[in-house]
Amino acid sequence: MKKFQVISGPFIKDAGNTSKIMRHLLIALMPIILFSFFKNGILPYVSNKVTLLGMFYPLIFILLGATSTVLIEFLYARLILKKEDDELKHYMHSSYSVFPGLFLALVLPINTPISILFFGCVMATVVGKLLFGGFGNNIFNPALIGLLFISIVYGPLIAERGGYLNALEMDAITTATPLSNVATVEGIGTYETLVKPYGSLYNFLFGTIPGSLGETSAILCILAFFYLTIFKVIKWRIPVVYVSTVFAMTYVIGGFNNLGIWYPLFQILSGGLLFGAVFMATDPVTSPTTPIGEILYGLFLGILTVIIRYFTPYPEGVMVSILTLNMLVFIFDKIGARARFNFNKAVPGFLFAWIIILGLSLYIGNQYKVSAKKSDPEFNILEKNVSGDTTNYVVTQKGFSGNIKASIVIEEGFIKKIDILEIKDNYYSKVEKENYIEQIIDAQINLELVDTVSGVTITSSAIKKMVINTLKDYRGE
Repeated sequence: MKKFQVISGPFIKDAGNTSKIMRHLLIALMPIILFSFFKNGILPYVSNKVTLLGMFYPLIFILLGATSTVLIEFLYARLILKKEDDELKHYMHSSYSVFPGLFLALVLPINTPISILFFGCVMATVVGKLLFGGFGNNIFNPALIGLLFISIVYGPLIAERGGYLNALEMDAITTATPLSNVATVEGIGTYETLVKPYGSLYNFLFGTIPGSLGETSAILCILAFFYLTIFKVIKWRIPVVYVSTVFAMTYVIGGFNNLGIWYPLFQILSGGLLFGAVFMATDPVTSPTTPIGEILYGLFLGILTVIIRYFTPYPEGVMVSILTLNMLVFIFDKIGARARFNFNKAVPGFLFAWIIILGLSLYIGNQYKVSAKKSDPEFNILEKNVSGDTTNYVVTQKGFSGNIKASIVIEEGFIKKIDILEIKDNYYSKVEKENYIEQIIDAQINLELVDTVSGVTITSSAIKKMVINTLKDYRGE
């Protein structure tokens, strides 16, 4: 009987193994890390805003994030899995445990306490990675799992400590991140209200705007994309389709208000969109492996990001979009696998995506259209009592966690008293601590000069809008 020789595959091997891929990833991240050190450490130090230790704090923070996840996984392998010597070395070498903590540190605000960073590292490693069986088995991006836990549990606390603003920005900027600022402007915003507070779009391109440690420099994220694509580390279709989808949708939305091409550029250069598209959405373990699947994945990432940015009080959208679609990767790959032999199998998915893109863009654009928006739909007058020269209002304005209810007394054309009757927003105490109500009363002649309160931007902005809307009604505007 003839014997068959059985050997393991695959038989065609690529020179770029996982270790080389990870080295390329580190190389691509190095300019971003160094820029973070320059922006959040060197510049504040040169301006005498931080000490020598404060200058190196961004590097220390990033290093602690990376070493924390390594330590956590080492303890897991040593104490739980009982691995020793060469087996332990092999496990640590093949687990790439440095990356969850490294990425987590880069997407966090500079004012995140070290203890909270470590908490996020534990969640990223244990919940995002080890519970699924370790590297290669996780369905969610571990770093984003850590960021999700931190945002839910400690988000308001980090905001109260200064949030994304470094020591230099705290003195120069009070509107937090550009995307947070979107919630404070009337309607869809203008170039003067969205871009000018931070300089110009060149500031967005090069990264001299408030944001997390590694996400602000768009040009470095773009260069990293080209580097990683050339060395075949990432799947180029995902970031290209993701960013293009957001650009196309916001171009249509901005077109309803004649905002020009700067508006979609503002949307893709703001927040963590480019960093997320290049480094997070392309994670080889948690993203599709088929070309058609990658394109569909990018399309729906863009759709979901736009939905979150325009329909929720959360201005970013990238983290939630990627984590949500991580759960649906198997569907995209299933469609992609069938489409390899019959492209018609993918047509319904593409049609569905394009219908949503077009319909949603037109709907949002029309909702924010200037001519169709004569008054603020988030403002309501519950009571209005006039007695001589005094008018008493009871009004509501939508805040971060629901309606803010207030009593406003206007006498002889001037606001005499503002009482907040009901408010659900977290950390309203910081608004009180800053005497924000008194600031509004003192500057009521030109309320546009009153800055929002850092850390509670949406809440303080809602209160200011409420007062402006009340005065407009009083004056018959």
